[in-house]
Amino acid sequence: MLNNILIVEDDLFQQKLISKMLSTLTSATITTAANGQEALSKLDEIAEPELILCDLNMPGMDGVEFLRIIAQRNLESKVVLTSSVSKDVISSVKEMALVCGIPDILSLNKPISKKQLEQLLSELIEKKSIRKPSEHCQYQHLDDEIITGFDQEQFVVFFQPHIEVATDIVSGAEALIRWHHPTRGILTPYFFLAQIDKLGLSHLLTLKVLDSSIAACSRWHQQGMNFNISVNISPVDLVESNFLERVLELLQQHQLPAKFLTLEITESDIRPDMAKELEVMCRLRLHGIKLSIDDFGTGYSSLSQLISSPFTELKIDQSFVQKMLTDSKSYAAVKASLQLARDLKLKTVAEGVETQAEANAIKALGCDVFQGWLYAPALAENEFLTWCQHHNKKTVDEKEQQFS
Repeated sequence: MLNNILIVEDDLFQQKLISKMLSTLTSATITTAANGQEALSKLDEIAEPELILCDLNMPGMDGVEFLRIIAQRNLESKVVLTSSVSKDVISSVKEMALVCGIPDILSLNKPISKKQLEQLLSELIEKKSIRKPSEHCQYQHLDDEIITGFDQEQFVVFFQPHIEVATDIVSGAEALIRWHHPTRGILTPYFFLAQIDKLGLSHLLTLKVLDSSIAACSRWHQQGMNFNISVNISPVDLVESNFLERVLELLQQHQLPAKFLTLEITESDIRPDMAKELEVMCRLRLHGIKLSIDDFGTGYSSLSQLISSPFTELKIDQSFVQKMLTDSKSYAAVKASLQLARDLKLKTVAEGVETQAEANAIKALGCDVFQGWLYAPALAENEFLTWCQHHNKKTVDEKEQQFS
């Protein structure tokens, strides 16, 4: 349920029309403003709106300046551009907003219809029900806190399910590190990863995640669930002394066949001088370990890295997935990436899937695996197993009912 909506629109007819259509779709309080300056004054008077509809070309303070200013307020509002300017301008404004710090921005073409607003509100409510915890306020931890966290095993691995698109069955998970902080609860890497890197503990953290993840996956196999496990590593990890040997030792120690392990390498981290990285990647492949190029399309020299490295999987970045239904360029990027992966005979994973509409669009384009909050967030191991068993049973039961 939505509580507050702000409409920033200088055309009085459009302002009243949008307001009237929204009033028939939601009980939220609707506030209007004729330009950016008036909207800022209204924001000082009302509770933070869940939705801001904003024109761009307005007298006084235009929509572009308004977006730049509200980005500094760290609002959690969904921002939707409602402008008739050209698509390339809309696309650039959205990119500016994202860079400024507005994480959630869409656009609607004028004239805006009631059906468009209805779909927008439906998706907003759907996302709100699974909204991730806010991470606007970063907290600077003391170095001693992090070192103590390592010593006391406070850094733990959570698992986000991978869903096979063709069957809707769980096929595995991505391992994601969390800090079980004694006073602040469960923290995501946003709150600690940069500091761990500065302390020189990144590779130690990678080894901890690998150990915990391989051990967990082995336990799942012992329970009859032959899941795959994906673990993030960096090119820096690849060139660390005895990295390959350590990975093989962990697989042997926990008795997990190598083919069930995928190492995800973030593309933007891959360095131009890749001789040593390529050597280790090739040797990992020789031992049956799979390699995924993570966040494809966001880093440097994407095609060059993809073609020169022995990857088995391509992972589409969530920034493209979450904009593909509202931005034609993002849709084209997803479509082209999936076609490229098929031509290169690579498995494909779409991360950041948050709505059923996104899932349907990605499925139609031929992706292999879903990952995202539409299905489940990252979960502690016991919760992950419970969720997987429930999801797979529900899927099987539904299919049996279809054929009965």
